[in-house]
Amino acid sequence: MSSDSSQMSPKIFQIGFNKTATTALFWLFINSGHSALHSNGRRSRRAGHPVISRCHPQLTIHHNICAGLPPVTGLEDFDAFFDMEYDRPNSPVKIENFKFFDRFAIAYPNARFILNTRDKDGWLRSRQKHNDGRYIERSMGRLGLSEDQVLDYWRDEYDRHHEAVRTFFENERDRLFEFEIKTTPIQELIDFCAPEFSLNSECWGHSRVTPAS
Repeated sequence: MSSDSSQMSPKIFQIGFNKTATTALFWLFINSGHSALHSNGRRSRRAGHPVISRCHPQLTIHHNICAGLPPVTGLEDFDAFFDMEYDRPNSPVKIENFKFFDRFAIAYPNARFILNTRDKDGWLRSRQKHNDGRYIERSMGRLGLSEDQVLDYWRDEYDRHHEAVRTFFENERDRLFEFEIKTTPIQELIDFCAPEFSLNSECWGHSRVTPAS
């Protein structure tokens, strides 16, 4: 692994699940003047980013991880990363790069991490309705499970991931911020990201909210 990654400017990695204000967090950073990447990088692809124009950025990140390279090799000009998931209708697999948080933490010792969360039942309902139900249908097909079984799978996955993150950062709690999107004051997140990232609280708001059940 290249030692150059330790010399990079500080980075922020969001490592919670989707449907937990990932888009709102992305726009908080963008509208505060920072370079950020969300999911497929549509905004940067339209601007002609040389790497994203050739390949889905989450595939690039995953290929880097599998090759033992620093995960965001080729995407170093972004300072913050959100919704690191690849879930395409015709893909037999779903890639969840945020679950490799340990690789990011080791490769980027100056990086900090946001574990964005929400109440589990609300999260499940939002995921269930996401993309007009097509998101859960894809999971049903890949896992060979019924809708209720997928929801049970997600419940367990939610608990396991959060426990794994907390355990990994147990001795480096200053690198991890747990952001409960409904109850944590946005100023606490702003303070966590400072001084390397100056964020404007007026840029925080709801974005692409899935209607409640």
